[in-house]
Amino acid sequence: MSAPRTVSRGRGVGRSTGHHGELLQGRFRCPLQGECPGLVTVPIGTIGSVAVFAPDVSGVVRARTTGGAGDLDKARRAAEATLAHLRERDLLGCTGGELRVARTTTVGLGLGSSTADVLAAVRAVADCADAELDADTVARLAVSAEGASDPLWTDRPILFAHRHGHVIEELGETLPAMLLVRCVLGGPVDTLTLPAAGAGDVAEYEELRARLRGAVPAGDAAGVAAVATRSAVLNQSRHHKPRLDRLIAAAERGGALGVQVAHSGNVAGLLFDREYPRERLRRACTRVRAVGFRVADAPIVIGGAA
Repeated sequence: MSAPRTVSRGRGVGRSTGHHGELLQGRFRCPLQGECPGLVTVPIGTIGSVAVFAPDVSGVVRARTTGGAGDLDKARRAAEATLAHLRERDLLGCTGGELRVARTTTVGLGLGSSTADVLAAVRAVADCADAELDADTVARLAVSAEGASDPLWTDRPILFAHRHGHVIEELGETLPAMLLVRCVLGGPVDTLTLPAAGAGDVAEYEELRARLRGAVPAGDAAGVAAVATRSAVLNQSRHHKPRLDRLIAAAERGGALGVQVAHSGNVAGLLFDREYPRERLRRACTRVRAVGFRVADAPIVIGGAA
C-alpha cells in the first residue's frame, strides 16, 4: 500500500501548557445553562504538550506520542474535529494526516495532560491552514473531543464551564503572585468517572466565587488561597484525597497561605506568599515531608504581572 500523499501546505505545529489543578471547582449559576459545573485552573508553563500535524489526503488521522505514556484518542478526535471545521470553511484541503504529540506532563495526576494534548492538536491543525481560531471555537472543539476540558487557551483567571465549553465569568487580569510547592497524594485518576461537583451546594460555591471575584483583582493572595483550601475540602466527597486534613494542618504550621488541589487528580499545591523567605519555605517543606508527604524540592511561581 502506497503512503498517503502529503498536501502542499506542509506540517503545522501547536503548543499548550499544562496546569496544576484548580483553585475552585463546583457547581455555579450560569446565564447559558441556569446552573452548571465550573472551575478555575492554575496554569503553569513548566509542563505541556507540543503537537506536529503532517496533512495528507488519506481520509484518516493517525496519532502517536513521541514522549510520555497514555493514549492519544482525545488528541486525535480534536485533530479530526479541527480538520472538519477548517474544511467546512474551505481553509484546508487535506482529509487526514499524521499527528505526533510530545508531552512533559505526567498523565492522570490532574495536571491537564489530556487537555494540553488536545489544545496542541487543535493548534497544529489550524497552523496548517495558517488559521487563527477564536477562543469560543477552541473551547468547543476541545470539549467535543475530551468531554470535559480545561481553559488552557488563556492564562487569565476565568470560571469556565468545563463540560459545556464556555466562560461563565472572567475574574481579572492575573492571579496574585504566589509560590506553589507540589505534593503528590496518590496515583492516576480517570477524570470522567468522577461526579461533576463536590459536597457544597450552589449557594456555597457561589459564595466562594464571589470571594475569588474580589480577591483576584485586589491582588489578595491570602484570599485566593483561602478559597482554594475550602474548595479542596468540599471536593473530598467527590474525589477523596487521603490525609488532606493533615496536609492542610502541616501547611498552615509552615506558614502557607493555603492548599490547592487537582480536583480530578492526585496532586496538591502548598501556596505561599511570593516574597516568603526561601529558608522558611525550605523548613516548611521539611515539616510537610515529616508527616509523610512527597514534596517537590523547588517552588513554582504562579500569577503576577506578565
